Amino acid sequence: MRLFILFLVFSVFHVSYVTCFHLSRGFEIHIINGFPNNSYPLKLRCQSKDNDLGDHDLQRSEEFYWKFHNHLFGRTLYFCHFYWGDIDKSVDVFNDEKRFPSCDDDKSTKVGKCYWLVKDDGFYSCQGFCEANVSRSWKKIYSWKPDKPIKGLS
Repeated sequence: MRLFILFLVFSVFHVSYVTCFHLSRGFEIHIINGFPNNSYPLKLRCQSKDNDLGDHDLQRSEEFYWKFHNHLFGRTLYFCHFYWGDIDKSVDVFNDEKRFPSCDDDKSTKVGKCYWLVKDDGFYSCQGFCEANVSRSWKKIYSWKPDKPIKGLS
């Protein structure tokens, strides 16, 4: 019983300390609408186990982003459900256990940035600083269909 109480006190202190001082690394997730002009808006809803970021409508080249600190033990997962006209797709946009090329892996920075460009043929990621209107090394990760990652990236 004494060991259980000690474990409980340690757990509460540990969670409070990590929350107050942000010992875990921070991240930003950026979602960019890369559809052609005169297209349907990109509708999306992003969430994790603990945070629902609500519904968003993005017009051409508009961006939605959020910041967070990942779970100390590396179990953070954010996914988004995307809607475009009459098609939809759910995509993991951040998975701490399986990093995508879209997330900056430079541990020396305080904030890692993950960029996603959504186009009519799929979902693209870019490492580092990327913008929708700049030709950078965007890499296709998911197609709208089928519901599987592009071969060789899983």
